[in-house]
Amino acid sequence: MVLANVKLQTKLLVVGILITAIPLITVCVVIFRQNGRMVRAAEQGSTQLAYADLDHIAQNIYGMCKAQQQMLQANVNSSLNVARHIFENAGGVGLDSETVAWDAVNQLTNESHRVELPKMTVGGAWLGKITDASTPAPMVDQVQHLVGGTCTIFQRINDAGDMLRVCTNVQKADGSRAIGTYIPRTDPDGKPNPVVSSVLRGETYHGRATVVGKSYITAYEPILDKEKKVIGMLYVGVPQESVTALRASIAAAKVGKTGYVYVLDSKGNYIISQGGKRDGENIWQAKDASGSLFIQEICQKATALKEGEIAEQRYPWKNSEDTTAREKIVRLVYFQPWDWIIGVGSYVEEFYETRDSMTAIGAASNRILGGIFGSSMVGAIVVWFLVARGITGRIRRVVSDLAEGAEQVASAAGQISAASQSLAEGATEQAAGLQETSSSLEEMAAMTKQNADNAQQANALSGKSRESAGTGTEAMARMNAAIEQIHKSSDETSKIIKVIDEIAFQTNLLALNAAVEAARAGEAGKGFAVVAEEVRNLAMRSAEAARNTADMIQESVKNSQHGVDIATEVTKVLEEIVLNVGKTTDLIGEIAAASKEQAQGIDQVNTAVAQMDKVTQQNAANAEESASASEQLTAQAESMNEIVTQLAMLVGGQRIRQQNRERATPRNSTEAGGRAANSNKRFGRSDEPFHQIAQSIQHTPEPERPTSDPKPACGDESLGEFNS
Repeated sequence: MVLANVKLQTKLLVVGILITAIPLITVCVVIFRQNGRMVRAAEQGSTQLAYADLDHIAQNIYGMCKAQQQMLQANVNSSLNVARHIFENAGGVGLDSETVAWDAVNQLTNESHRVELPKMTVGGAWLGKITDASTPAPMVDQVQHLVGGTCTIFQRINDAGDMLRVCTNVQKADGSRAIGTYIPRTDPDGKPNPVVSSVLRGETYHGRATVVGKSYITAYEPILDKEKKVIGMLYVGVPQESVTALRASIAAAKVGKTGYVYVLDSKGNYIISQGGKRDGENIWQAKDASGSLFIQEICQKATALKEGEIAEQRYPWKNSEDTTAREKIVRLVYFQPWDWIIGVGSYVEEFYETRDSMTAIGAASNRILGGIFGSSMVGAIVVWFLVARGITGRIRRVVSDLAEGAEQVASAAGQISAASQSLAEGATEQAAGLQETSSSLEEMAAMTKQNADNAQQANALSGKSRESAGTGTEAMARMNAAIEQIHKSSDETSKIIKVIDEIAFQTNLLALNAAVEAARAGEAGKGFAVVAEEVRNLAMRSAEAARNTADMIQESVKNSQHGVDIATEVTKVLEEIVLNVGKTTDLIGEIAAASKEQAQGIDQVNTAVAQMDKVTQQNAANAEESASASEQLTAQAESMNEIVTQLAMLVGGQRIRQQNRERATPRNSTEAGGRAANSNKRFGRSDEPFHQIAQSIQHTPEPERPTSDPKPACGDESLGEFNS
């Protein structure tokens, strides 16, 4: 009943706006939700990738340190074997009855005291007290010449087990040999020294140790007397950071725009700083912008980690050029053998830069979508207002002569019906286009997810390739070491052969002298016996040199086989790298295919939008035809005042309704019989004029149509009048 009191123009305007707004609102809501889901997925994916990037950098540096530790420890173990062999060939280590005074200096506290110790000998010869680095020291310099590391002979000072350096090539800060310094049995913190404790138990110590204030990868082996009592220890070692490439690789690592990698020890000392500017500086008491001792928190978290675990630390930091503090994030790993805390840090704003960009893009898309929706709604309101006003204006000018133009009214009604059918079909096509648009958007979302998954897999395979490359590098290093050992063995072999040649030459000379002496003395020649004894001694030396030559040759063969095995391992690693690169290429191909399907989905969206535009244009044309037919109805109905009044009421609303009721009472009584036939049907008052038109057509005889001009009255002339 409420709609019956509303003007026709208002009804048409409301219906048209609803027809346009409902599909637009539906599409906008779907696109807005999908856009939000896509942005959230992109934010989550970018954040996970950023965390993974920090973790991969930390894990890779940890792996580099671990590989360096294993390589150095293997080198130290080999050096210990060489040193032991040299000492055994020289006659072993012993203690002489004669004593010598030493000013023993504790290498940890620098406290000094004087001790009297027996002279330590090797092969019966005293090692001496050699402090000048340019003066050759027995045994230890030979070990350094062969293996390149440092070597020291320690002598036990007392029953507690303090160990004094009596012969070494380890140098102090002033460049002199560090003899006279000793390792105490007990450290300043009251705990037993792990090196001395292991040696006193008769065990060989392998691992990291402090040597005259520097960190070394070491091996300490006990020296025993004939009674199996520990009288000293043999040391070999190399500096912990002997390979400068490791430090350079860590210092050169970049994280995002301004992030970097640094290394601390558990006491807050900078091992590797940004650019190397603060190496060795202690920052244990450093505070962040909020006043927290964040370095202490980092050290506590890191030292509690197990192998393979990663910790995180966030803290506000303000540089001198910053106006406000910015939050930093650091991912931490702890390499326990070297007491290294490896930190990979970056500012949070750089860490989330990709996520924020995706959020901004999503917000911009939503604003664009809102603008399109608002513009479409304003356009729809204007168009439907003009259409509704045009239709109602033409209806107000409906002519009264409807009876004489019944045929034209029927023809116009047919055109209106056809136009209405066309509008309905257009609406159906428009709905189908919207459905295609929604389907394409779903495909685009699916492809986007697939691209993200493929990208993550490609990143994982890239990590595997990087690990394989690291393994290959390690294998090549071992192969080079093996080849170097072969080279050294060959050098030793050549020296022994030279000794054999010299002995053979001396043997010939002695034999000649023996013959001369025998000729001079005749039967009583005594010199012959002396010469014969020397010949026998030289023969023994020749035999010993020959045995050493055989051992060296056998060692060279073994090292050669070792080199072949390592080369095979390197080949397998390289094959694995090639396989991973192939998989990466396949994933990139899948990403390209997914992108192609996304492009096809976008083409479908464009096609659907074009189809909606075409249908809209057809609806406008049909609306013009409907308006033309309405004009014909107006021209033919001017003679029917009652019907004109009803039409005016339909257009004018409640104001005309009361006047129509007063004039329609006599007419309704005369037409009661016609309406009684359809009394079982109920219509709204706004529809009654059209049913009256239909009844008048049934009771009015069809006029004769001239055969010469079959065109209806609603021809081009009427349409031209309507369009004007």
